[in-house]
Amino acid sequence: MQSFEALHILAHIDRDLLERRASDLYDYLADSAFDRALNLFHPQAVLELGSDLRAMPFYGRHQGASAIRQAFRHIHIEYEVLRQDLDDVLTDGSRVVVRRSCRLRHRGTGKVCTASFSDWFRFEDGSIAELKTLGDTMALVELVS
Repeated sequence: MQSFEALHILAHIDRDLLERRASDLYDYLADSAFDRALNLFHPQAVLELGSDLRAMPFYGRHQGASAIRQAFRHIHIEYEVLRQDLDDVLTDGSRVVVRRSCRLRHRGTGKVCTASFSDWFRFEDGSIAELKTLGDTMALVELVS
């Protein structure tokens, strides 16, 4: 049986690993390194984007590497991330929640805004099994209109 101190150290290492993987995803996507980003995902992972077609034309559920890659490319085609700040990161077991602020430019309209996003990660064996993202719908709608 492991001591409480040993379990605490292991939990801290796991937490740091999961938080680092979430942060790595944002870095890879900002650099358009889609293959590196996809390496963080479980092969049958699910990505759910937004809740409003007006704000995210590519919103909805995307499952598997091919569908997730396509969703990331659509985002990259629509938006340029000018700056991204991780405002809060919370970890509980195999789940990580990130609240972030992004300075975005819509490539079609040229408009720029700062929008807030919340991302809910679920990990399995160190890989992202599920990622749900909700953004500031009103800010995103203003960008595309």
